[in-house]
Amino acid sequence: GFATGHVRHARSLARSRTNNRAAKRSREPAAFAAAGTRDRMSLLGDAPSTSKREATAAERLHASLMAYLLGTADEESPLSVLSGHSDVLRLIWHVVNNAWKREQMMTALQAQEEKKLVAFAHVDNVTFPAPKSINVNMMPFILGDKRSLPPELHAYWPMIAKCTSTLHRSDGKASPKDRVGYLTVHESVVHEGASQRRPGLHTEGFNRDVCDSGKVHTLPRWHPWGFGHAMRHGQFEGGLFMASNVSDSCHIYNAIVPTELVGRGGDVEPLRPCLNERFPSAPKPRTCWPADDERYGSHAGCARCDMHLEGDDIFDQRRVTGPIALRAGELVWFTDRTPHESRPLPTGQPRQFFRLVTGGVDTWYAAHSTPNPLGTQPDAAVVHYDKFTGEPAAALVEAAPTRHAPGAASS
Repeated sequence: GFATGHVRHARSLARSRTNNRAAKRSREPAAFAAAGTRDRMSLLGDAPSTSKREATAAERLHASLMAYLLGTADEESPLSVLSGHSDVLRLIWHVVNNAWKREQMMTALQAQEEKKLVAFAHVDNVTFPAPKSINVNMMPFILGDKRSLPPELHAYWPMIAKCTSTLHRSDGKASPKDRVGYLTVHESVVHEGASQRRPGLHTEGFNRDVCDSGKVHTLPRWHPWGFGHAMRHGQFEGGLFMASNVSDSCHIYNAIVPTELVGRGGDVEPLRPCLNERFPSAPKPRTCWPADDERYGSHAGCARCDMHLEGDDIFDQRRVTGPIALRAGELVWFTDRTPHESRPLPTGQPRQFFRLVTGGVDTWYAAHSTPNPLGTQPDAAVVHYDKFTGEPAAALVEAAPTRHAPGAASS
């Protein structure tokens, strides 16, 4: 019914503009009604890449979109009046598609709330080493073997060890520390108004195995009094860890985006209105004791209670209703479908970023990633095209040192 209303409006609009449809088609040499599947998809803005890795257009075409397009070429269909009006077709598909995404996302958020699912957790607080202008992205190494990392990165081993100590070992399976993980370290000066990493809401799950999306077995325990560290580490399966040394430079939502709603390259920016509706409060840091040394002593400024709860009364906590603005040194675990974004900094300053992917990666993008000079190879298919566009990469990463590695920042 929703789509039908738009079709009726479009039919009226189309008739008013098509006194001479032949003239219209003459201005579009590849008339929409006679266009092939790829041409029709291109007109709707959904054409797949021409990369050889892609499936055929027919294989990628959504069943509803296929019926929609076929209707424009069927003279007995009311949609046939839209043949040759690609702008109207594109508008209708855009509106219907967005309505579907909203319904799916809001349903998923409601289910997550009822099941009390957690999309991220505060693992512990960490201290960053002195910066050395290191920039590596998705470098493969053995999670439990410090020797598999170049010496330049050994200063980050305590942070890595803190992450791997929380990984759950399933019965009958090898230790997760024997797996290939992927390390990202980015140390740079960020200009005023710019973000160090990828801006816009996104997830990391567009190229990961479903089984490694991330699962919480046990949440960390943060004492209500606040002691500056977790009283009990959580237990996690799969997923990722990240931290930075600049407060309010990353926002993260307690939401898990359905796989079918994750866009190209992990983009979920179109879902921001849904997330803002479910999490209407402004981003703010997790609950901590006030930074008042005189009154609170060693507890001043320390995190307390669950990261997803807030309230001054520890016996009357309520759910956080907005995204969390991570503070400097807060190490968090999150799923591969948790929305997050790197925020522009109000003033220019140095920033260090740390991310650890615990394995289960389907694809390792050579043009965006840093090879390990010690020889550890990705436990994934290695490809040489742009992960955001699907087009062949202009320049591929060669075996390179661990500093200033090329490639697009991701988180």
